[in-house]
Amino acid sequence: MFDRQQLLKIISGQRNDGVARLARVAMRVLTPVYRAVVAVRNRGFDNDGGASVGKRIRRAGIPVISVGNLTTGGTGKTPMVIWLAQYLRSLDQRVVIISRGYQGSQHSGSGRNDEALEMETRLPDVPHLQDPDRFRMVRIAVEELESEIALLDDGFQHRQLHRDLDIVLIDATEPFGYGRLLPSGLLREPIDSLARADLVVINRCQLVNAQSIAKIEAKVRAANADVAVIKAETVTRKWVQHDGTETPIDQLKLPVFAFCGIGNSTGFIGTLDRSAVEVVGERAFEDHHVYSREDLDSLASAAQAANAKALVCTHKDLVKIGVNRFQDLPIYALLIDLQIISGEQHLKERIDSVVA
Repeated sequence: MFDRQQLLKIISGQRNDGVARLARVAMRVLTPVYRAVVAVRNRGFDNDGGASVGKRIRRAGIPVISVGNLTTGGTGKTPMVIWLAQYLRSLDQRVVIISRGYQGSQHSGSGRNDEALEMETRLPDVPHLQDPDRFRMVRIAVEELESEIALLDDGFQHRQLHRDLDIVLIDATEPFGYGRLLPSGLLREPIDSLARADLVVINRCQLVNAQSIAKIEAKVRAANADVAVIKAETVTRKWVQHDGTETPIDQLKLPVFAFCGIGNSTGFIGTLDRSAVEVVGERAFEDHHVYSREDLDSLASAAQAANAKALVCTHKDLVKIGVNRFQDLPIYALLIDLQIISGEQHLKERIDSVVA
C-alpha cells in the first residue's frame, strides 16, 4: 500500500522507478472507468432537476449552504465553514454544521472525527452533526435543535440534499489535481462540474503569485462564465496548546519540528514558513491520522535529533493528541483562519439572500 505522499509522488511523476511506472499505467486504465461512473451519476441528478427537488434530491426544510471542492485532499474547507458559521451567528441565525463524519469512530470513542473535535473548540455554540445520511441529520437539527440554516461540509458531490448556495473551494497551491480524474489525478469530478457552483473561493492565495491566481480564475471562467470568484488567504492568529494556553503569533521564537495529518501538508508548511518560527524538521502523516504512542515517540526523537525545542502542528492534529507536552517538548498548534481578500461583500450578500 502507498501512503498519500507516495501516491502524490507517483501521480506527479516525481517517482519514476519501475513500480511507479506500473502504478501509473494501472491508474490510467482505471480513470476512464471512474469518469464513466461519475458521468452516469451526475446525469442522473441533472435529469432529476439539477438544483431543484425531484425523486433523488430532497429538500431539508431549511436553507442549506454547501461547502465542497473538486479534488481530494485539503483545500481549507474547515476554516471556510468556521468563517461562514461565525458570520451566520452574527446574523443571529441558529446554524448547524452537517458532515459525513469520515473516520469518526476512531477518535475518542465518540464517533466524531478530528474536524468535528476542532469545530467544537472553535464554535462552541454551533452544533455539529455527523452521519452519512445528511438529510436525516438536517431533519434532526430542525426538529430537535430548532436549527434555522445548515452548513453542509464537503457537500459538492453529495447531491441528494438540495442546497440553496453551492460554494466550491479551490486550493491555489494545487488547484486542479494535476488536471486528471482519480485515480491518475486528484480530481473527484471533471472541472466542467464547476458549472453547478454558485460561488468559487480560491484559497491560500498568499502562497502563489498573481499570475497563478489569474490562470486559475481563467480556468474557472471557462467552466462557468457567470460564477462569482472570491479570493481568500489563510492567516495565522496565534499559537494554542491543548489546555487553551495562548501565545501571540510572533512570540514563539524557538526552533520547532512540524508535523501534521491533513489533506494538504504543503499548505501548512508554507504557512509556517511565513511565520516567525524556525522549522528545523517536518513530517507528514495521512489525512485524519490517529496518533499512537509510537508516533509521538518517533516525533519526539526526530525533533530532539534536529535540536528542536518544541513540536508544532495544526489545531486539527492537536485536538486528537490531547496533551500540552510530550517528552519535555511543548506542543503548539497554529490557529489558522480564513480571510477574504476579494469579493467579501458579494459573498455576504449571497449569504444574506439565503437567510432572507
